Amino acid sequence: MNFSISPPEIISTRIFSGAGPGPMLAAAAAWDALAGELGAAVTAFSSVTSALVDSSWQGPASAAMANAAGGYLRWLASTGAQAGQAASQARLTAAAFEATLAATVHPGAILANRSQLVTLVTSNLLGFNAPAIAAVEAQYEQMWAQDVAAMFGYHAGASAAASALTPFTQLVQSPAAAGAAWIAAAQSAFSSPAG
Repeated sequence: MNFSISPPEIISTRIFSGAGPGPMLAAAAAWDALAGELGAAVTAFSSVTSALVDSSWQGPASAAMANAAGGYLRWLASTGAQAGQAASQARLTAAAFEATLAATVHPGAILANRSQLVTLVTSNLLGFNAPAIAAVEAQYEQMWAQDVAAMFGYHAGASAAASALTPFTQLVQSPAAAGAAWIAAAQSAFSSPAG
């Protein structure tokens, strides 16, 4: 939608009648919860693997498991950080919406302006209302400019928040390649002399 050509009645009505910042704030809370869960998983998984490697399980298989677990831990930590970033960006988008809402002319003010224009035009039999009509039209143009500026600001804020997001990485890029690498590492560990 091209907001520079949309009249303020449309822009204001769309902003004021939309869902508001609530869904974006709910998404931010969900991303925060996921980041917390992934952080807890990193702590728990790291504790278990460290306990296994440090005490009860030694040798090449233990080293191979620690190597594989390290990749998984890095993925969990990275994904948790990305979930936290997504939460922050969702909050920034909600803040951009709230700023836009505050900067947008209320639809009631536009309706009052248009009603005043109709009243002035219909009672302007001898042209005495021409200055008042011009003033009402000037107010309307200011409302239009204010709404367009608010929407361009919203577009800039929401776009900046979205562009800061990074794509999530898969745990295993290629299962076959990862499996082959793990098998090779395990075979190498088993074939090396115990020391």
